[in-house]
Amino acid sequence: MQPNNQFTDVEALQKALYEQRRENEKLEKINAALMYRMEEGGFNHHSYRAFEHSVQLSEKVSQKTEELQSVLQKLEQSNAELVRAHEETHQVKQRLHDAIESTNQAMVLLDRLGGIIFFNRHFETVWDDLSITPKIGDNYYDITQAAKHSGVIRRALPADVEGRMIYQLSNKRWYQLTNRPTQEGGNVILFNDITEVKLLESNRYEQVIKEKNKLLQSLIDNIDVGILLIDKEGGIAFWNNTFLTQSNVPQHVLVNSKNIYALQNNRHWSGLNLNPVGPSTQIIHEQLVVERNITTLPDGNTLCAFTNVTSQHHYAETLKQNESWIRMITDNVPALIAYIGTDKKFQYTNKGYRDWYGVSEQDINDMPMDRSHLKEVYPNLIQYLRRVNQGEVVSFQSKEKNAHGDVGFLQKVYLPHFNECGDITGHFVLATDVSQQVESQLQLKAAKDQLESNVEKRTRELNHANIALQEAIDSKSKFLAAISHDLMQPLSAAILFNETLKDQVDSSSSPIVAALDNSLSDLHGLIRTLIETSKLDAGVLQPDKQQENILPLLMQLAEEFTHISKDYNVDFRYRLKEAFVVTDVNLLSRILRNLLINAMKYGANGKVLLAARKVNENLEISIYDQGVGISEDDQKVIFKEFSRLENDFNYSYSLGLGLYIVDKMSKLLEHDIRVCSKEGVGACFKVSIPITDACDTNQEQDYLYHVEPSLPDYVLNKHIWHIDNDANMRIAMQTLFANWDMEVDTFSGFEQCSAVNNGSFDECDMLIVDYHLDEEETGLDIAKRVRKIAPSMPIMICTANHSKALANELEGTDIQLLHKPVNSAVLKAALVSSLNG
Repeated sequence: MQPNNQFTDVEALQKALYEQRRENEKLEKINAALMYRMEEGGFNHHSYRAFEHSVQLSEKVSQKTEELQSVLQKLEQSNAELVRAHEETHQVKQRLHDAIESTNQAMVLLDRLGGIIFFNRHFETVWDDLSITPKIGDNYYDITQAAKHSGVIRRALPADVEGRMIYQLSNKRWYQLTNRPTQEGGNVILFNDITEVKLLESNRYEQVIKEKNKLLQSLIDNIDVGILLIDKEGGIAFWNNTFLTQSNVPQHVLVNSKNIYALQNNRHWSGLNLNPVGPSTQIIHEQLVVERNITTLPDGNTLCAFTNVTSQHHYAETLKQNESWIRMITDNVPALIAYIGTDKKFQYTNKGYRDWYGVSEQDINDMPMDRSHLKEVYPNLIQYLRRVNQGEVVSFQSKEKNAHGDVGFLQKVYLPHFNECGDITGHFVLATDVSQQVESQLQLKAAKDQLESNVEKRTRELNHANIALQEAIDSKSKFLAAISHDLMQPLSAAILFNETLKDQVDSSSSPIVAALDNSLSDLHGLIRTLIETSKLDAGVLQPDKQQENILPLLMQLAEEFTHISKDYNVDFRYRLKEAFVVTDVNLLSRILRNLLINAMKYGANGKVLLAARKVNENLEISIYDQGVGISEDDQKVIFKEFSRLENDFNYSYSLGLGLYIVDKMSKLLEHDIRVCSKEGVGACFKVSIPITDACDTNQEQDYLYHVEPSLPDYVLNKHIWHIDNDANMRIAMQTLFANWDMEVDTFSGFEQCSAVNNGSFDECDMLIVDYHLDEEETGLDIAKRVRKIAPSMPIMICTANHSKALANELEGTDIQLLHKPVNSAVLKAALVSSLNG
């Protein structure tokens, strides 16, 4: 019999026994009552019946008693079976308890409300030394909740799909909890100690992490990005080999450093900028340019990444320089230039174009023509666009509004642009503002229509006056140019002849040649002074101020006067500075040359210093001499015409116009000029020139000049052709080159040169040509024709024309320009420069 069935039978027997006892007690009470009545005589008239009834009751009592006895026997039997069942149940429970206690898992049995019904000793062990002592009747969930709040349960991982949870206790033990429901609605929870498994798993994980960290470290060390991790206190938490190389700091110094910011003062430190503020790109040196990325992490640490972008930087700088040159050229061209794609969108415009229309580069780029500033005139342009997109060059005049809203006239040319395959990819727009010409024509026509003969007469008078005035100005300009050319030509020949004599005369004639050289030099100075004074007084000399690098001019002057100083026995020194200034280089060079030659003359046998330095927003060029000095009274008049100071050198050929020219030119350029001097000490002239915002290198250094004592072999072996319409100049050049043992052929013009050599320039290594030739032929015309025949031919134009227009015309070409009169030293330097390599 199963224990549960036994318990059910016993309960039924006990219930039947209880009912029988109650029935028996009831019958006994009835029997007693009847017996009492009979004895009292209350039922005499029914005595027999009562007796009969009592007999029946007695029989029933006996029957019930027998039944009761039977029930008692069954009850005793059931009690015996119940005792045996209790013993078996106890034995089963003991065995179950022993089995539960013998397992290595902690177990707790809960009722449906979470109350603890039973637990084994391992469950108590789980909470040893953790200030928790579970007892029967405690609520298990309250215990675990309190343990979580108090930190006894340090971590509780959520249950998996099978309902298993994982606890980490404060004693560093790990337990896996398995929850099983009971039939009564409670739960059985098993605690499985998985600490060892967790340790093995953790060790294995740490090993994997270690291997991955090793691979990651190897990867980080081999990428071209320097990485540095700085902790909150400035300590070095991590770096890679690339950073070690970029910082240039030895590894042991980096390891022993407690603060990376203090390490920046180390003599090995390359200069890496660790400041989050500052430009993202940093140039360490020519071979290392880095892109800085410094980030503050949420934990307060700082992550620095330095990406090597040296090649990209150099490439970008090259592109930027090329783009800058192209933009500078196109922006300074006196024309409106644009490029429009086949989609009729603007892709490029120069500064002149944007200024004329009053649009910005950002607004006009990628803007369709029909929605741009041309939308009003676009219908008129469609026919020209159709023609240029068919490959035709189109020229037309367009009436449009400029930036000020004024109506103007543009002479436009559309040039198709073909790619390598011959397909049209867009077209160039070249436009010139002809508004003045058109407006003049329209105004003249309107005036003629409205004022008839009177207006015509006045217009003719005005035109005659203008023509006369222009003719007068042109006549004076031509006169000055003719004087300059006609005087300089024979003077140049004389100087070259004298240069040849220097190397051929004996010692007894050397003083005569030297005196002749000085006389020619004085004559050149006088002619140059007279011409410049005439141009200044006539107002034909106008400055062309541009942003220029001053260093090339200062270097040229330093080289030139290093040679000249020997004639005056002057110790010439200079300290130069590179800076970008706004000036006319030609006029400024004349100012500085006049001041330097004065310093040489007045400071003869002494020292002369040429210095340049930055003062506030200006570049101050100073020229010091150790001459006799200038008194305060003389300082007030030295810049006037024909003002001369007496000195121990021969000034009989000086007109006293040098400083007058300096003063006039400095006023034209708006450059301040000052003089500081004391008698007997020397003088200092200072020229102040505004510096532009473009760049100022702040690098000062002495630049030295070395004069070649003789021409190198690669120059002596060259065959020179010289074209000049002046016979004396040809003879002088031929004599000078022959004296240098060089082969030279001279010609009066291009036709003679071409005829003699059958149009071939194969035997010519270098061409020297005068600018002004016969029959309105110019040296530049010859240079262009020669370049078509011999593209790589070195060409030098030697002329007495000092105009800015000629210099501008030669700008951007590799044609060298020399001004007459030219001496042998300058000519030698020019030959070496042109024929080098």
